[in-house]
Amino acid sequence: MLQPGVGRPCAPPATRGIPPMTIHVRQNAPKTLQFTATAEGHDLPLDMPQPQGAGPDPHDYFDTALGGCKAMTLMVYAQRKGLPLESVGVDVVRDASEERKGVYRLTAKLTLHGELSDAQIDELLAVAEKCPIHKLMTAVDVQVSTLIVRPA
Repeated sequence: MLQPGVGRPCAPPATRGIPPMTIHVRQNAPKTLQFTATAEGHDLPLDMPQPQGAGPDPHDYFDTALGGCKAMTLMVYAQRKGLPLESVGVDVVRDASEERKGVYRLTAKLTLHGELSDAQIDELLAVAEKCPIHKLMTAVDVQVSTLIVRPA
């Protein structure tokens, strides 16, 4: 999200007084590896990668969040600034070959459609580097707690 009239990403909703959100993940059937995550009323299938499964796995959603955020951030920015950006395509390329060594590489390849000058393209690239998910993945101390909750 961008601050009105400023063109810089604003703070994520949780820091603006909006209560924390809970995403529910439930197994579709006992002893399967297929799950459904529900986020704000939207169901998202979770599965294992092929050959064990057929749907998107958690890594896919992590990577997709980056691509989606960059695309949406660019469109909002361009609309507010009056830039001639007609549409955005983002391909996120994952290199997880060194993930177990602590390195997970994502490359976001942006395809910008519209009559844009070189200066506008450079401006949009700088904005894409500041999308909230990019910042969350690279500049925020993400703290994860895991708790056991006994079934009722």
